[in-house]
Order: sequence, then C-alpha cells, then structure tokens
Amino acid sequence: MKLILEINNKTPQKVVKKTFLSVFGRTLDLVSMDCLKDKTIELSVALVGEEEMHSLNLQYRKKDKATDVLSFSEYETTALLCKQASTSDSEIFLGEIILCPNYIANNAHEDGEAFEYALNYIISHGILHLLGFPHGKKMFSLQRKVADMLK
Repeated sequence: MKLILEINNKTPQKVVKKTFLSVFGRTLDLVSMDCLKDKTIELSVALVGEEEMHSLNLQYRKKDKATDVLSFSEYETTALLCKQASTSDSEIFLGEIILCPNYIANNAHEDGEAFEYALNYIISHGILHLLGFPHGKKMFSLQRKVADMLK
C-alpha cells in the first residue's frame, strides 16, 4: 500500500510529515481493510488555530466550541469506500482531517500525556472516522494501539 499525504499547516506548530505517515500507515495496518490492499491511499491534513476550529465545528457540527479533530470523509460508509476501491486502479482519496494542535496540547496537559502521544491518538481517531468507524470500544482501542506503538 502506498500512502500520499498532503499537509496544510496554518499554525506555528512544527510538524513532521514522517509522524503523520507513521500514524496513517499503522492505522491502516491495524484495521486490515483488504479492499485497500495494494492501493494508493491519499489523505489531506490541515492544522488550524482554535478560532478557526471553533468556526468549523460550529458550521459543520453545530457545536459552539473548538475541538481537537474534524473528519470529512469522501465516502459515507466503509462499504462505499470498498466498492470504490474495488473498481478503481488509481488513488483512493479518503478525505480530510482537520486538527487543532493547541486544543490537543491543552487536553494532553490536562490528561498528563505527552503532546506527541495525544497527537498520534487524535490523528488515528480522524483516520478511523474516514474509514467509516463510529465512536466505540473498537475505535478507541485501535487508536490507543496506534499511539502506544509509536511511543
């Protein structure tokens, strides 16, 4: 599986593309979606400030506050993603995740976690949503495994 990652960083937070690629790859490996095997998978990531994240969260989720991550999937369900993958020889664009590093850092501090660990956990969370995972034990377990693997 080949991974293509586009990062748009609109914050002063320094990011390492290799970190995002590691989380992306580990998350895909753990979910073992056969339909994506031997495909080129593309993901877009944006990092924004709290004010912009607040605005996006209000616009798209009707939540009047900032949040750590928003996911905008190209496919409504895992079944549709796999259907597209089975009929396509080209790249599969999963969608976009938008991250708020300040929000993630504040939560990490409150939880007594390292920022890097929290970031990996949240990146994986966003990717799992793009793959069609809803909130639940399975999703949270997978993202915890990814973050633990990259400690």
